[in-house]
Amino acid sequence: MSEILYVHYENQTIGELQLAESGHMQFRYRTGWQQNESSFPISISLPLNGEYDLITSHRFFANLLPEANVRQQICQSLKISLGNDFELLKAIGGDCAGALAITRSEQPLPTNQRYEPVSEKQLADWSVGTPHAFSAVTGQNEVRLSLAGAQDKLPVHIQDGQIFVPIGNTPSTYLLKFASPFYKHLPENETFLSMLAAAVGLPVVDIRLHRTTRANIAVIRRYDRTTSDTVCRRLHQEDFCQALGIGSESKYQKEGGPGLRQCADVIRRFTSFPLIELQKLMNWTLFNLLAGNADAHGKNLSLLYADRRNLSLAPFYDLVCTRNYKNISRHLAMTLGDVSDPDLIGPKQLAAMATDLGVRPAVVSKALTSLSEQLIEAIPATVQKFRDSYGTSPVLERIPMIIRKQIRRVKQLQ
Repeated sequence: MSEILYVHYENQTIGELQLAESGHMQFRYRTGWQQNESSFPISISLPLNGEYDLITSHRFFANLLPEANVRQQICQSLKISLGNDFELLKAIGGDCAGALAITRSEQPLPTNQRYEPVSEKQLADWSVGTPHAFSAVTGQNEVRLSLAGAQDKLPVHIQDGQIFVPIGNTPSTYLLKFASPFYKHLPENETFLSMLAAAVGLPVVDIRLHRTTRANIAVIRRYDRTTSDTVCRRLHQEDFCQALGIGSESKYQKEGGPGLRQCADVIRRFTSFPLIELQKLMNWTLFNLLAGNADAHGKNLSLLYADRRNLSLAPFYDLVCTRNYKNISRHLAMTLGDVSDPDLIGPKQLAAMATDLGVRPAVVSKALTSLSEQLIEAIPATVQKFRDSYGTSPVLERIPMIIRKQIRRVKQLQ
């Protein structure tokens, strides 16, 4: 028999994870969890009755792990083979996105409040994007943090202005996102675009910039954590690739990832207030179109299990104007009417979007017009708010120009 990892939710062990002969991770719910009236499936793709296949099981847990160069760095640091999801999860699965903890202990570990402070010098060194902060910290000296995605980011805790790395089973409460050696001013880009999205009414993560002597860091409050009486509680969540049983390597629609219709179907079937959540999805899609964000894929949408069974869309995150960078494709991660080029989105594609969402074309057209007008009005005030808080940045010139140009383009095609 292969080694077993145990999956915990709060103070309960809810299932076991084991390697099958094929090398895939096989998850089984514990009978006690399945029979408990207050229990819930940890994913739409993993029903409590256990009727799911091995591939779906593996994909859910593999989706908790870092991707691309971040994964490569941490595997190299921990001496783990690049393709060994099980060993990587064993090493860093103690504090994942959402509420699950994956450990070698059959009993849930006590949630300690153990933190190691991070110095301003260390933050400044990390802020420029090299060396890689996540791989330098995670898996070392009892630090067991796992976070999906390809950008270097570090889960931390912040208290009274001091930044800490959580130790052992201690939950993180914030994320630090660092500069990229490939894409200039990425933290500023994401912060400004998130501020702009909030200004036009989209529910977004709480994000701000932290200035170091070398570069800015984006500081994001985790929406899957809540604190009461100084006790931090993890909230369960899953991204849409997990919900649909799709691997992270296929997160883009052209590679088999979620499309708008699939996302809308999940919302319609499983959220508590589908009409409200579908409107959020529509506004998110239109905002990404107008704001030049071509990287809005299935892992950048998540479902938040607010009280275990009541599902809603999580606040929007990873909002970046990718059109700001010449070496990133402008083609949308999710197509509209089989068209991915934002310069070619017209009435036909907007009507197809309406069909995918299950609304009348006039609803989408009206929302696009309204959002365009709101963005034009919100840009100057948001630029000034950013300047007042963080000073000037090249993104304040380039991104508004991109958005205004795209709004004019869409109007011409309507």
